Amino acid sequence: MVNGNLGMICNAHVVHADLSEYGALDEKCIKLAEHAATAVDFPKTGKIVTMPFELKPKMYPDFMEKEEFQSYKSEKILGKLYRQVIDASDKDVVASELKFVPQDILYDADLHIPGSTNFITDAWSHKCSYDGQLNGLLGLYKVRREEEIVTGHIWSLPKYSSNKQEQLKERLTHAYSALRKEFRKVFEQMDSDFDQVSDDEKNDIYEQKASAWYQVTYHPSWVKRSMELQEPDGDRETVMLSFAWIAVDYLARIKIRRGGDGNTDLTKPINAFARYVADRI
Repeated sequence: MVNGNLGMICNAHVVHADLSEYGALDEKCIKLAEHAATAVDFPKTGKIVTMPFELKPKMYPDFMEKEEFQSYKSEKILGKLYRQVIDASDKDVVASELKFVPQDILYDADLHIPGSTNFITDAWSHKCSYDGQLNGLLGLYKVRREEEIVTGHIWSLPKYSSNKQEQLKERLTHAYSALRKEFRKVFEQMDSDFDQVSDDEKNDIYEQKASAWYQVTYHPSWVKRSMELQEPDGDRETVMLSFAWIAVDYLARIKIRRGGDGNTDLTKPINAFARYVADRI
C-alpha cells in the first residue's frame, strides 16, 4: 500500500514537471517531492502518506507509455527524445522488411553428407509441419518476421502499452521455445533398433538426419518448392530457414569434420561458430 502510494506520487511528480514551465521547481512538484520523501521514510517513522487527490494526474506524457487515451504529446526534451527513438525504431522495422529472393540463400555443400537421402522425405514432412506452426505464431502475435521469434529480438509487435508488449513478448518466447523443443524431440526420435547400435554409429545417423533437415531448408531445389507452396496472394514471400538449426550441434560437427584439414577460415562467422560449438559437444 505504502509502496503503491510512493509510485503514484513519483509518477505524478513526472507529469507535473513535464506540464509546468518551471519543471521540477513547480510548487506542485515540490509538494509531491516532500510527500515522496516522507513515504520513503515510512519504515523508520511509521508515517503514512497518501496521494493528494488534487494532484492526481488525469493524463500522462507520451514517454511514460500509458494507454493511448491517457496520453498526451509531451513538448519537453524527454518527449522529443522519446519520439525520436520511436521513429528510429520504426525505420529499423521498415529496413528489416527488405525482401530477398531465393538466390540470396546460400547453400553450404559441406553440410550435405552421404546417407542423408534416407531421411529427406521425413525431413520435408517435418519442415512443412514446423513452418506451418511457426507461421501460426507469426499470425497470432502479428509479428512480421521469422527471425524475430527465433532470436527473441521482437520489434514488429503492434504498438500496445509497454506492459502489454512485454507480456506478449514473453508469451511468444515461451511458445517458440515449446515449438523448438517439440521438434528437437522429433529430431531425436529413431527406430526401435536404434539403441542397439554403438554411440559412434548413433552420431553418424544423427548427422545424416541433421544434413537432411539442412538440405530441405537451404538447397535451391527445396527452397523453390517452399516458395511454390506459399499462398499466391500471400503478403509474405519469405523462405523459413530456422528449421535446419534445430539440429545445430550436429551441423557444427559436420562442418568441423568437413573442414578439418586445418584450412578452415575462422574469420567466417559460421566456421567460427562451428568450431566453438564442436569444442563443447
